[in-house]
Amino acid sequence: MASAAPAGLFASPAGAAPAAAVPDAWAIRPFGLGEVALDDSIFTDKRDRMLGYAKGYAAELGELAGPDRMLYNFRAAAGLSNPDGIEPPGSWDNDTGYLRGHYSGHFLSMLAQAWAGTGDRVYKRKLDHLVAGLGECRDALAAAAAGATPRVEGRSGTAVRLTGSPIGHAEHLALPAGLVDGLTAVTVATWIKPGSADRSKLPDPNADPAPLANGVKVFDFGTDANAHMYLTVRADNANPFPRFAITTGGATAEQRVTATAPLPAGEWTHLTVTLGGGNAVLYVNGTAAGSGPVTLTPADLGASVANWIGRGQFPQGLTQYLNADIDEFHVFGAALGAEQVAALAAGEGEGGDLAAYRFDDEPGPVCADASGNGRDAELIGPGDGNRHAGFIAAYSETQFVRLEEFANYGGNAGIWAPYYTTHKIMAGLLDVHRLSGSTAALELATGLGDWIHSRLSRLPRERLDRMWSIYIAGEYGGMNESLANLAEARPDRPEYLETAKLFDNTALLQATVAGTDLLDGKHANQHIPQFTGYLRMHEQGAGEDYKTAALQFWDMVAPHRLYAHGGTGVGEIFRRRGVIAGSLWQYPNDPNHAETCCVYNLLKLARNLFFHTGDTKYMEYYERALYNQILGSRHDEDSTEDPEVTYFAPVRPGRWRDFGNTGTCCGGTGMENHTKYQDSVYFAAAGDDALYVNLYMPSTLAWGGVTVVQTTDYPFEGASRLTVRTRRRATFALKLRVPSWAEEFSVKVNGRTQDLDTAPGAHVTVSRTWRSGDTVDIAMPLLLHTEAALDDPGIESVYCGPTLLAIQHEAVGDDLATGLIDVAVGDDLSAFEPTDEPLHFTADGYTFAPFHLGNRAPYHLYWRRR
Repeated sequence: MASAAPAGLFASPAGAAPAAAVPDAWAIRPFGLGEVALDDSIFTDKRDRMLGYAKGYAAELGELAGPDRMLYNFRAAAGLSNPDGIEPPGSWDNDTGYLRGHYSGHFLSMLAQAWAGTGDRVYKRKLDHLVAGLGECRDALAAAAAGATPRVEGRSGTAVRLTGSPIGHAEHLALPAGLVDGLTAVTVATWIKPGSADRSKLPDPNADPAPLANGVKVFDFGTDANAHMYLTVRADNANPFPRFAITTGGATAEQRVTATAPLPAGEWTHLTVTLGGGNAVLYVNGTAAGSGPVTLTPADLGASVANWIGRGQFPQGLTQYLNADIDEFHVFGAALGAEQVAALAAGEGEGGDLAAYRFDDEPGPVCADASGNGRDAELIGPGDGNRHAGFIAAYSETQFVRLEEFANYGGNAGIWAPYYTTHKIMAGLLDVHRLSGSTAALELATGLGDWIHSRLSRLPRERLDRMWSIYIAGEYGGMNESLANLAEARPDRPEYLETAKLFDNTALLQATVAGTDLLDGKHANQHIPQFTGYLRMHEQGAGEDYKTAALQFWDMVAPHRLYAHGGTGVGEIFRRRGVIAGSLWQYPNDPNHAETCCVYNLLKLARNLFFHTGDTKYMEYYERALYNQILGSRHDEDSTEDPEVTYFAPVRPGRWRDFGNTGTCCGGTGMENHTKYQDSVYFAAAGDDALYVNLYMPSTLAWGGVTVVQTTDYPFEGASRLTVRTRRRATFALKLRVPSWAEEFSVKVNGRTQDLDTAPGAHVTVSRTWRSGDTVDIAMPLLLHTEAALDDPGIESVYCGPTLLAIQHEAVGDDLATGLIDVAVGDDLSAFEPTDEPLHFTADGYTFAPFHLGNRAPYHLYWRRR
């Protein structure tokens, strides 16, 4: 175009980040939030309610109290104090929740969007405070990781302190592989002081289970969970005593010896196990406390590749790691007699002939073997050199260690999607950098990327694939997308693209590339953002298959799994392709549908696919989902205590929407949804020779030397006027989206009707050299039209233009046959009579109202035409 160059992809208020580069793969590019201003409309009504929340959250305690609440769990995890009166956000983001920290990431994104879109410095002050606070937490966590796991006063000399889980640092000792291989007799002896760690100096001191919790292992030697021998501090509720067990066939085949008295907490106790000659004896303080026939020996276990002090072979709920001081740990290659054991407990006798750990050496990652055999132990915990200083989280790394273990053994007890939370934090930091120019936020995101790489790059592909296939626990949000974004923001660090590939969900990725639909039964929001990430990876040069996967995935979802308002899923789960009416009542125990997070992520994917293809089907979906489920997801009430957004937008006849969702996933994405409405109203061709008008929304675009003002009351009227203002003549093509429902669509330029091909569901092009003051008038009379469910042509929804209309009525039955309302309307829909309220109609005695109304009234989106 002939005018000055546009202001840039991500233009924002003064002081913002420089414009980001447009990926070479994009044929079309977006405008920044600061380049498009919204004028009064239903969108600004919803937006302003969310901006009020962003500005007013906890403001009664001070302007920065909202960010302080978002920092609460991070400060607790880092051992830092919180200001008086400050509490965590709550719900999933409370001080014990396994997803804590995720909501803070969304809060960062909301504030960054609010700042970029309004220029109000109150949002910038909140952003800066939150980023600075995260930096302080990162530094405190890094200092803890750099410090050695402490040696403390022991039974004799010094001991090593293990702080347990879920709130400690998951310290444990790895003994050399092969330590007990081939032995037909063995003795293990140690001093233990359970519950020694000062919980007040650890994250979430109130969240820890009792120091003597069921199943916590003093030691565990063997091959895996099926072939190992162990000593636990407390067997179970029926037998709350120490227990020794050995098995070659898992838990059901254990041969056991259990003591008859409990182990005291906070006191030094000497424990010994002897095994040999078909018998095992468990000693407490040098006295036999339990014995019995045990025919298995270490020789039966095979190669002992996993030999631990302070942890077990597989995850055990919340009690995987030992909270205790350990001193004088000895392993003998024979079954000692009672007198020898008594001598050990009295501090006499020789140390272990196979291995002896006295913990009197300098603190650090190596605990020297005093037996002379060179079998040093590795202390895994802070100070072990394996924990990167870039780690930021609202809980310890235990969550991530446990996910890696679950990939081997299955289960998900005690954790909840740790990389999902990490993604929200990194995405928030990158949004802050992109939209406000914060170098501190980029530095924090870079360190987090380094930490992720250090954690995952050492794992084999098979382990990663198992991790990402675990239901919920393996959910990682758009972690691959954020790493691709980080690679773009840090072109000097191309390794971040390789890190993104570590999140490939290989089996589903390969199947989708091949066009095989495996989505039935998959957790929808666990998988949708993966494909947005694949597309971003493709844009950074990761390969064509990633783009193919995103394209194929979209066509498996749309329209085959989409409801009338643009949502998807029963509850949180994708269901069978093409089954819409059949899913309304098919799952009687789950009356909810269409998780709002799913639409948030589908909109992102549709938008990015449009940048590549220019295919209007993606913008058709964008309008449907934005003008219906997203608009309808915000309650039409002000609140500074709660985002007041939906989790689900049910489609079961007679259901209703609930609002609230502080601390939930949809509360987080909801904060973002309503502070970025302007991000897809206009796009530009990559060469700046065309302007796309995708959405009809009252707004003003600043495009270099060109300003475009759109005046409309859409979706309440089927007309819009564009006024072009320019400092000098500008030549470009104006591409206007023709909605698929628009049977009539006409364009006038400066009052003259244009002869154009206005096919519904495409963009119509007006090319000219524009002068300041030129006007473009678009007429697209709002049309009542129905859409049948894919699997039942007799079950329909009705729209007026882009707006989905819902019958205002409570439930009338308890299954599909009786729950649907029959409406008598003819093919011409003349039975629908408008009322005095905008977009409200009556038909056959029923009232139809726009779904975007944010209320709790029951409704029917689907009905049967009679």
